[in-house]
Amino acid sequence: MKLILFSCTATALTFLPSCTESDASAAASAERPPENGAQFKKGEGLSLTDGMTRSIGLETTEVTEEKISGRIPLTLRPLAGTSGAEGWLAAGPAGKVQAGAVVEISGSPGLKGTITSIQRPAFSALGEYEVVVTFDPPMAANTEAAASILLPETESVATIPRSALLKTAEGHFVYTTNGKFYVRTPVKTGAMNDEHVEITGGLYAGDEVVSKAVQSLWMAELQVLRGGKACTCGH
Repeated sequence: MKLILFSCTATALTFLPSCTESDASAAASAERPPENGAQFKKGEGLSLTDGMTRSIGLETTEVTEEKISGRIPLTLRPLAGTSGAEGWLAAGPAGKVQAGAVVEISGSPGLKGTITSIQRPAFSALGEYEVVVTFDPPMAANTEAAASILLPETESVATIPRSALLKTAEGHFVYTTNGKFYVRTPVKTGAMNDEHVEITGGLYAGDEVVSKAVQSLWMAELQVLRGGKACTCGH
C-alpha cells in the first residue's frame, strides 16, 4: 500500500515550526515523536523537548492555599425616578450573591452601591435574576455601566494563578506535571479574581501545575493527537 504524506508550514502556531499528516491512525502517530518538539504518550501525557519548553516560555507553580475575594460582572442601567439601578444575573452566579453585597462601577473604584434586592421574576423566561442596586448619588440617567459585585473573602482555599486555567468547550482544565510529562486535568472552579482562581475539585495544595504557556500546550496536544490538524494546512 502506498503511503501518501502531506506537509505544511504552521503559520498560526509560531512555536511549532512544521506539521505533518499521514493516513496512519491518530493513535499511532501519537506514540511516535513528532517533528514539532512535542510527544504524547498514552497514560503519561504530553512531553516537550528542552528547546520547545524554552521557546514557549513554559513555567510551573504549586497549588497554594489562600484567601481570595471574587467578583461577578454585572451590567447596570438606572431605574427611572429612583436612586437604584437594575442588572440581570444567570441562576449560577445569582446563587452566590445576597442582599447587602457591595457593587463597584468598573473603572471608578470610588463609585459603589449596595444590592437591595435579588429575585427571579415570574416573567423571566430564561430563569435570570433581577438585581437592584442603590447608589448615592444615583447613576446618571440614560446610561449603562459595567460593574462588579464584590464577593466576601473566602476561607483559605486551594488556588492557582488565573493564567494556569484552560477554558475549553469541554470544561475547565489545568496541566499538572508528572515527571517530564504534562497531563491535562479537569478541575472545578469557585471564586476568582484578576489574579487567582479557587479550585474546588481536581487538585490539592502542593500539586504542581503549568502557570505560563497553557494555551501553547493545548495547541501542541491537539496537533499531536489529531495528526497536525491544528495547523492551517488547508486539509
